[in-house]
Amino acid sequence: MTARFMNNTKYANTEFEMQLIPGFTPRKSGMSLSRFEYSARDCDCKTCAYKTRKKTCGSATGCICLRERLVAGCVPLNELLGALTKEVPSRPFVARVTHLSRQPISIFENSNHQMRFKAAHKENPNCSAGQAAAVFLLTADPFLWSKARPAVTKGNIDFPAIHIHGVDLDGYVLFHTAKDLYAGTKHISLSELTDPELVSDTAFRLIVTAFLIRRYGTEVLCAERSDS
Repeated sequence: MTARFMNNTKYANTEFEMQLIPGFTPRKSGMSLSRFEYSARDCDCKTCAYKTRKKTCGSATGCICLRERLVAGCVPLNELLGALTKEVPSRPFVARVTHLSRQPISIFENSNHQMRFKAAHKENPNCSAGQAAAVFLLTADPFLWSKARPAVTKGNIDFPAIHIHGVDLDGYVLFHTAKDLYAGTKHISLSELTDPELVSDTAFRLIVTAFLIRRYGTEVLCAERSDS
């Protein structure tokens, strides 16, 4: 927890503002992307195995169910990015996602990120999509993960117990976006996400992937092999 020395004085607000990372302000409102979550209700296929809980798909013309195709690794990331921009029709957001989709996309920051995430997910394979998305972001930064790891348990992330003093700007953005996706809070606004001076291309790419994990589950990780 950040130390407050000026509480109950006229300088309390000034101290609070001085301890914020430049460019970001506390907020109680904004646009939350954490509420998007794919479910059987989103599929209108009457023969969908995911919806009817059958073992196989009954469609004779080929599977059109996004959920089944995700599990099978048949949905490229670009298709998921296109679906995301339709759900979030903000011009700056769409423009930045479109720019992202024109570049070679890798789900993980690097092989070490992949190893950290897989190890954490292996310890809690049945966690919610919100927790998986949060852990994805927390494990992207090794320093941030060293701070967060003790607070991540089965079915829970104790964000108040994570002390992020010393993280860089990207780490700050990843932490608070992870918290937003997990808890449904709105600390990072959409306008801040689309500002390249506040959110780097690397952090933005990771955050967009986390949005997709929160929306569709860890099956999104299969999408990378669809693009190869």
